[in-house]
Amino acid sequence: MQNRQTKSLRSMYKFLSIAIFIAFLHGGFWAQTCDNPVPICGNTITQTTEFSPSSFVGQPIDSCLSGDQLTVLKFHTTYLNSEEGVDVSISDLECQGAELHILVVAFSLLDPCNSSLYTAVSECVATTQDVMFTTEQLFTNTDYLVLISHNTGIAQVPCAFNVEVSGEPLSIEACCPSNIQFLESADLEVEGGDGGLGYVWSPEEYVDNPSSYAVTATPPFTTSFVVTGFVEQCEYSDQVLVVVGTDVDVPNAFSPNSDGVNDRWKITGLPSYTRSLLTLYDRWGQEVFRSIGYPFAWDGMNRGSEVPAGTYFYVIDLNEPGVELDPIVGNVAVIR
Repeated sequence: MQNRQTKSLRSMYKFLSIAIFIAFLHGGFWAQTCDNPVPICGNTITQTTEFSPSSFVGQPIDSCLSGDQLTVLKFHTTYLNSEEGVDVSISDLECQGAELHILVVAFSLLDPCNSSLYTAVSECVATTQDVMFTTEQLFTNTDYLVLISHNTGIAQVPCAFNVEVSGEPLSIEACCPSNIQFLESADLEVEGGDGGLGYVWSPEEYVDNPSSYAVTATPPFTTSFVVTGFVEQCEYSDQVLVVVGTDVDVPNAFSPNSDGVNDRWKITGLPSYTRSLLTLYDRWGQEVFRSIGYPFAWDGMNRGSEVPAGTYFYVIDLNEPGVELDPIVGNVAVIR
C-alpha cells in the first residue's frame, strides 16, 4: 500500500514538474499580459524575455499584431504638457530572426484586455532588428500600453530584447536659469511631477523649502540645482543653473612698457567665467587678441610683436550655459 502511495506521489510530482516546465516555456507564470503589464519608467531600460498566448477580447486593434505570443508593458506620462510624443526603442534584439510587431495604445483601465477599446497612438512597427519610433502626442498623467507580439510556430524560440521609452512626456522641467549677484536670491520651480508626492531639491542647504515645487535659492557661488519629482512608481530629475555673477571689472587703459606697473590688462572677475570669449580689435576692425576663459592677462602683444599705442575695441561673451547674459563691450587704451 505504501509503495503504491509512493509511486502515486512520484507520478503526481513528475506530472506537476512537466506542467511547470511547459508553463515556463510558454511564459505561463512569468509572462506579462494586458491585465498584468510590466510597469516601466521613462529613460529606463527594461529587458523583456517572456511572452504569453495572445488573449485579447473584442476586435483586434491592428492587423499588425498577428503574432500568437504577446508581451505587454505599461508606462505613465508625467504632468508636463508637451506637444511631442514618446520615443520607443527596441535594442539588443535576439529572437532568432522572428519578426516583432509593436504598437502603443491608449486603453481602458476598467477593461485592459478589451482591444476594441484600444486607441492606437503609434504606427504599427514590424521589425527583425533594433528599431526606434515615436508615438503621437500623448495626454498628461495617462497610462499607455506597449504591445509586442511575434509568431512562434510549432516550436517556441527564445526571444529577448530591451525596451526603453523616453521623451518630454516622460520628464519634468526645472525653471529657470538665472544670473544673480552675490547674496541675491533666485526663484526656481519645477513642472511635471506629482505635487502630492513632493519633490527633492539639491543642494538643499541653498533653498528655502527643498520639498516644494517652487523654491527660493540663495547659492554663494554658481550652482547647478537638481530637482527630483515623482509620478507613480517612477522618479524623474532635471537641473537648472543659477549663475552667481562675479563682477567683471574691465580697466579702460594699461601701459605694457615693462616698468612693473600696470603692465597687463587685468580684468577682475573674468576668469570665473571659464567659457568666456574675449576678442579685441584695432580701429580697422582687425582682430589682435583672443582668449577663452582669460586665464592670463593680456600683455599687449600680438603674435610676438607689440601692438601700437592706441585705442582698441573689445567684446566679451560670457557664454555661461543656460543663462542669457549680454556681451560686455567697450574700449581699452594701450599706453606706451
